[in-house]
Amino acid sequence: MSYLPTSHRLAFRLDADRGRYIVKECEPGFCKVPRELIVEERRFNANIEAEVILRGPNTQKKGTGKKGGRKITFFTGLQRTDYVGVYLGNVVTLGIRGEKVQNGVIVQFTTDAGRMTLRYFPAYYPYPKDRAAFISAVVGRGLLQ
Repeated sequence: MSYLPTSHRLAFRLDADRGRYIVKECEPGFCKVPRELIVEERRFNANIEAEVILRGPNTQKKGTGKKGGRKITFFTGLQRTDYVGVYLGNVVTLGIRGEKVQNGVIVQFTTDAGRMTLRYFPAYYPYPKDRAAFISAVVGRGLLQ
C-alpha cells in the first residue's frame, strides 16, 4: 500500500490516579478526539468484536422518553493487530446529511501502557482485506512515533 489518507496524530500519557489517558500532543485546531480517553475491557455488548474499548468521557442524550438513555460520543472497540501494542478501531460519526461516517483509528500503547499514540483517519476505514497492509504501512512509516 503506497497511498495513505490524511490523518492526525495525538499523543497521550496515562494519569493512573484518574484511570484516563490525557492528551500531551495534538495538532492545533484538531478537535475530533477528546482530550481525555478511557481504555477498558468490554463488559457487555457482544456485537463489538473487540476485547478492549476506547472511549471518551462525554455522553449525550439519545432520544426522548424512558428509552432515551445516553450514548458515548467518542467510542470504538480496539482490535488486536499483528504488531505488539497496536490496535485498530473505527469511530462512527454523523456526516452533513446525517449519514454514518467511519473514521479509522490506530492506537499504539507503550509496553508499560503509560503512553498511547493515536492516529485518526477522517472518513477512512479500510475494508477487512486491506487492513493488514494498511496497518503495516502506518507502522512501517513510523506514523505512530
